[in-house]
Amino acid sequence: MVKGVFEHEFELEDVKFMKRALVLAKRGIGYVNPNPPVGAVIVKDGAIVSEGYHERYGGFHAERNAILRALERGVDLSGTTMYVTLEPCDHYGKTPPCTDLIIEAGIRRVIVACRDPNPVSGDGISKLRNAGIHVAVGLLESEAKEVMKFFMKSVVQKLPYVTLKYASSLDGKIADRGGNSKWITNELRKIVHKLRKEHMAVLVGAGTVLKDNPQLNIRLVKSKKRAPIKVILDWEGKTLRKRAELNVYSPESKVIVFSRLADYPVEEHIRVINVREPIEILKTLWTLGVDSILVEGGAEVFSQFLPYADEIYAFYGLKVLGDGKGIFSGISNTIATPFEYCITKTVVAKNRSEFLVVMKRCSQG
Repeated sequence: MVKGVFEHEFELEDVKFMKRALVLAKRGIGYVNPNPPVGAVIVKDGAIVSEGYHERYGGFHAERNAILRALERGVDLSGTTMYVTLEPCDHYGKTPPCTDLIIEAGIRRVIVACRDPNPVSGDGISKLRNAGIHVAVGLLESEAKEVMKFFMKSVVQKLPYVTLKYASSLDGKIADRGGNSKWITNELRKIVHKLRKEHMAVLVGAGTVLKDNPQLNIRLVKSKKRAPIKVILDWEGKTLRKRAELNVYSPESKVIVFSRLADYPVEEHIRVINVREPIEILKTLWTLGVDSILVEGGAEVFSQFLPYADEIYAFYGLKVLGDGKGIFSGISNTIATPFEYCITKTVVAKNRSEFLVVMKRCSQG
């Protein structure tokens, strides 16, 4: 048997079905923000009879999708077990409470990976237990929280999850002495577009926009999602004045510009906000519903947001640029609160000349 963090006993079969629910939950990453990606599996007599996941923001939750698909096929759900990666909601939001439908369907056992930290969702576990349903909590909880890391931080800390991404030469340079920085890595670029697909917003500095004229959209991976919200740090308004020439200002997505020119006349899809400090920028974005930000550059921006980064994707090309721009060249010599990161994943490209190191704050495990 396997014990969850709440000391419930689980069978190995329970682990198998919860792992399947987690696989389903991952399909919603990038499409349901700022809601959590959730998966659900319904089992009867040891076999899966239905499954579902939260597919898009405003759509049915995972539990409702799984139940409705079973009922559409005429499956009798009485006496079944549901495995769900997050506590079922017990409130009316964009959809009715999942708890009511679970009770009506006759499901007799619900295994939950982790409790919902959002008080708005209500106490779904108590509602189910009061209806006579056996509920066990804590199976693969850490794995479920990792899948929902954007949601978890956003709800608990009231700040977006911050991922910092950079591409560097072997000697720690993100650009040569002429400022050229494009495509230090090539084969692993698909991972960057996957990150853009997953995160709600992408943040860059004005210097990167003016030098590279990036699109900051999703191109190298399949996605039904529009481009992420583009966030530009442009205190002096240099990109605002040249926006007709710049790809980031295309109307395919929303653009948020942090600049002192808050009254500057712009198009409907552009919003200008007079906020400068990194922590205040993060707080402002959270109030606008942004649960996750991918910080893409340049060096001064990396240095500003490094203290707030939850995760770092460090891409390295095995080349040496010598005299050039360092990764964190804008950071002060003294860090008031020392912190360190621990490697969670490494990827080596097939060409053997570039690799990726993924890191998280060590305090986060």
